Amino acid sequence: MAIAADRGTRLAAPVALVLIAACVVPLAVLFVYSFFRVDFVAIVHDPTVKNYVRVASSATYRGLIGKAITSGAIVAAITAVIGYPVAWAIAKRVTAAKSACLTLLLIPLYTGDLVRIFAWRVVLGAEGVVNSFLMWTGVVREPIRALLFSPLATHVVLTYDYLPFMVMGLWLAFESLDDRLLEAARDLGASEATIFRRIVLPLTAPGLIAGAMMVFVLVVGDYLTPQLIGGSSGITVISAINDLFGTAFDWPLGSAIASSLLIILGLLVTLAALGVSRSTWGRAVLRGE
Repeated sequence: MAIAADRGTRLAAPVALVLIAACVVPLAVLFVYSFFRVDFVAIVHDPTVKNYVRVASSATYRGLIGKAITSGAIVAAITAVIGYPVAWAIAKRVTAAKSACLTLLLIPLYTGDLVRIFAWRVVLGAEGVVNSFLMWTGVVREPIRALLFSPLATHVVLTYDYLPFMVMGLWLAFESLDDRLLEAARDLGASEATIFRRIVLPLTAPGLIAGAMMVFVLVVGDYLTPQLIGGSSGITVISAINDLFGTAFDWPLGSAIASSLLIILGLLVTLAALGVSRSTWGRAVLRGE
């Protein structure tokens, strides 16, 4: 037993070192830079908290961070609503073509972000597929400009981009769901709504939480989609950070905004995890009941 444990430690050590070098160290450097300041075009290494004060006191930066978090929550909720029936169908209704369905689900991820974004611009543009169909059927007389370069278009494309992450998490949860529990509940007279609320939701909650966290974090950190689809509404906290690191050359302020966003995301994820662990069904799932 001790030999196996030592072997596992030796195998895990290189992976841990790579993770520390690739993830922890860059974030630590970013955090350290957030306490510096810029003097004309030079970064002065004098510790200060003025950057964080500036972020906290700026309505613009607070609004951009709030906008990113709101968009992440909206897209996570939409993908959960869409993902539940899709994941259930793939896990419980599809048999021979299950691999094909999963492959089709993941095909959008095989293409680059720009390919997907410009494909949606073709669909939602003034002369795109949707507007052409609506004009051909006589529903509208002129193109609906709001279909593109709007918050609606941004959330539609973000939902399309990150839906596979939600479906995969829920699909794995549905695969481990024992159908006999559902059959027993139906035999006892439970309605479908009760079955979903008392059995399906608690037992698939780990997949839902994993998918929601992935979607939420990815949406908050998305840069290209709001820029190329959102139009004038496409200014995000990520684009602000990019501008500060680029044209403005204010790395300390950009680091402070990025660190603030990471801290807020970490707190939200921690609070969500604590809320789940303290709930009745959350404790039951963690105990494996």
